[in-house]
Amino acid sequence: MWLSLLFILVLSGILTYVILHQTVSKLTVVPVWILWIVLMTPPLLTGVTVALSKQSPSVPLALLVCSICWFLYWRLLDWGRHKPRSIDPNRASLTAANNPQNVPSQTAIDESELSLPLEPERQEEPLVVRPIEPEEEATLRTCFAWNVFFLEKIEYRPQAVLCRGKLRANADTAYSTIVENIENIFGDRFFILFQYSLSTGKPFFALVPRPQYTKITRSRRWLDYLLASLLLLFTFVPTTYFGAALARFTTGNPIEIAKAGLPYALSIMSILGLRDLGRYLVARFYRIESSLPYFIPLPFLPGTYGCLVQMQSPIPNRKAVFDLGFVASAVGLALSIPLLIWGLTQSQIVPLDLKATLFSFHTFNPRFSLLIAVLSKLALGSQFSAESAIDLHGVAIAAYISLLIITINLMPLRRLDGGYIVHAMFGQKPSAIVSQLSKLILLIVGFIRFRASGFGNTDLLFLAIVVSLIPAIDEPALNDVSELNNWRDAFGVIILGVLILMLLPVPAVLMQLLEF
Repeated sequence: MWLSLLFILVLSGILTYVILHQTVSKLTVVPVWILWIVLMTPPLLTGVTVALSKQSPSVPLALLVCSICWFLYWRLLDWGRHKPRSIDPNRASLTAANNPQNVPSQTAIDESELSLPLEPERQEEPLVVRPIEPEEEATLRTCFAWNVFFLEKIEYRPQAVLCRGKLRANADTAYSTIVENIENIFGDRFFILFQYSLSTGKPFFALVPRPQYTKITRSRRWLDYLLASLLLLFTFVPTTYFGAALARFTTGNPIEIAKAGLPYALSIMSILGLRDLGRYLVARFYRIESSLPYFIPLPFLPGTYGCLVQMQSPIPNRKAVFDLGFVASAVGLALSIPLLIWGLTQSQIVPLDLKATLFSFHTFNPRFSLLIAVLSKLALGSQFSAESAIDLHGVAIAAYISLLIITINLMPLRRLDGGYIVHAMFGQKPSAIVSQLSKLILLIVGFIRFRASGFGNTDLLFLAIVVSLIPAIDEPALNDVSELNNWRDAFGVIILGVLILMLLPVPAVLMQLLEF
């Protein structure tokens, strides 16, 4: 079986490199082979561990290494984004960069720092600078009606034209009206961004010019589907094997081993796969360019790190930002909670082990999480008492791991579902404050758990340390001023409440009341 996993590791490495070359290489100057090494470090370390000790690394250590590598990957990707080419400082001109989908970078545009569209790959033809001429300023001013957005001044920056004034109409109406006016006069010459100033808190328009370019032909779509299908297959094998291992069925007929591992494999792949399929469909609904959902196989438990759906064009507005984060998490919760309840009913009661960790699946103590404990009591009833732990069924393990992944993604941090939701609900600057507070709270909770376990349980503390390194400020939408409607705000509060229920331990009063 280990030879099979090694074979999958090699093929997954090849597929990972192909995917990076097809997608990420267009977004950054960092060499693809460096990004590949960062992403492949967890499975490569696992292969070395298996070769030397004939055992896979522990789950906490594996998840810690994965989290660090993912953080480093995103930092390298952000750091290596294509920078704008130099311009003539004596002229208030605009510099543009290339983009295959005609879209700008999802980076905040403010007075102090402006960002350009990403330059996906180098072109032999030089970029064409298309500045605003002095006589064109009067024409541009006619695009801003006084009763929609009262234009006070136009500022020229090396990378954009900033149009400042007072918003006098509904944000959605103002954005659509001004975009239409500018496009009627200037055609597709500009990207039009509507965002809040991080320093003054007032909305402003930014016009980023589109360059004249030769459009890059995208890779054939069938290759994307082939890669997604192969990664799905290569993820199915390790998840099936580890499902059998969790069921203590690692020897015998391969068919019987596969049957023993199927409940776990099908459960975790269905939950995580459908979760990111929901994100992909939301991107298609809003016409956001994105990759297909690519499974990430791992040669150690849990067998997969989930799916990867990479947004390749800006998000149009805050409603789309919210839906991208909410739908993925809601689908994951809607699948994982019922499967966890069913899996708990098939699990066995065992004596309580006070030294059990978050990943002690056969002496599972759910009291670290209010939500998990209540679901355990609901499923097991009087069988689950104060002296009890749970030997989890394979489906319950899959649902529990999926809940942990969803919980991490609900943290209000950049590039995570929770970051999308909080940003859409409160805006960019308030969401950054919430992100910093959540990091501090998680560190405190992690230290409390570490101390309560006799300074021996470091799983949550390690997670808090890794999470604290993730940037707080998220990337705004093109129209980052228009607010959400009431029902989206309500759903956002509900799903963030699930995050609190997952992180909040069971209060002593409730433990006595429910007798666990």
